[in-house]
Amino acid sequence: MSPYESLLTIAEIAIAVIGFAGIVSALRPRTSRLADAMHRLRVRLMIEGSASVMAFAFLPFVLSGALSNSQTWAISSGVLAIASPIHIGSVYVRQRRIFGSALLRETLLFDTFTIVSALVVEGVLVLNCLGVLFEPQFSAYLLGVLLPLGVAVAMFVRAVFASSTELDAGADSDEGR
Repeated sequence: MSPYESLLTIAEIAIAVIGFAGIVSALRPRTSRLADAMHRLRVRLMIEGSASVMAFAFLPFVLSGALSNSQTWAISSGVLAIASPIHIGSVYVRQRRIFGSALLRETLLFDTFTIVSALVVEGVLVLNCLGVLFEPQFSAYLLGVLLPLGVAVAMFVRAVFASSTELDAGADSDEGR
């Protein structure tokens, strides 16, 4: 599979995740204001992450007409290396605004893993852009595109499990009456 075919497949997966966001929004919890805020944040992360994946999946197509193969991956990696920290930073700023702390106890492990992964990916993207250790390649760019898709899919799974747990808790409280 060529790099461009891979990017098109990833864009299709991102579109599917956006479609699942609609399903997840229908599973919205009705238990507490905090649960509702967390649910909205997860749906927003699904949509934003998938939309950024789609945008960056198509970026090399735009650049490949005017640039060589290695220049396409170098410039694409540079643009992604600039955009990724801005996107991740905005997520944590919003999370802090909604919940009052930088990292929630309930999501501490996931948030820490995401931040560490983002830092590693950022380093790889910068090295790919500069061509310091190796010739700019598709694989490094692919890593940068897959990180937000992984976060979006994780938000989908978390939202589904959170909704089913809250639905089970609501059914248990109804049985107690």
